Amino acid sequence: MRNCVDDLLSLHRFGFSGRPGKASIIRSVVWSPPALGWIKVNTNGATLGSPGVGGCRGVFWTCKSFVKACFAVLLGQVFAFEAELLAALLAINYAWNLGWHRIWPESDSSCVVQLLSILSDQVNWRVRQVWQCCIHQISRMEFQVSHIIMEGN
Repeated sequence: MRNCVDDLLSLHRFGFSGRPGKASIIRSVVWSPPALGWIKVNTNGATLGSPGVGGCRGVFWTCKSFVKACFAVLLGQVFAFEAELLAALLAINYAWNLGWHRIWPESDSSCVVQLLSILSDQVNWRVRQVWQCCIHQISRMEFQVSHIIMEGN
């Protein structure tokens, strides 16, 4: 049983009693707004299969926790990690183009956070051009990056 009402109702119709699965680990996740003058952007990417049709999104937040902007992009055939990375790279590029030069991306991908922290050149050839453009932009910004557990928000 997956702990959903449909499963429970189906089992009851056939005279069975369900045994719910154990609850997953419950974690407290606290999101905090950025400092005055900074823009925080929460990004996420996903695919249907890997590789599969993918997309990404980002939400830009002000220091008062107001949504400043957002985006959603269909990426075509990509791997799951590429979708996560492209979400962060597109967010940085959008911020640059809008003149926001104090940017704080948050991602639920620890690999993306690590790449953006060390600015390594070890990226897939399919995203290398976008990556190099973002490294150039980041070098001219005030920039910090962090990991967040999205499922907790």
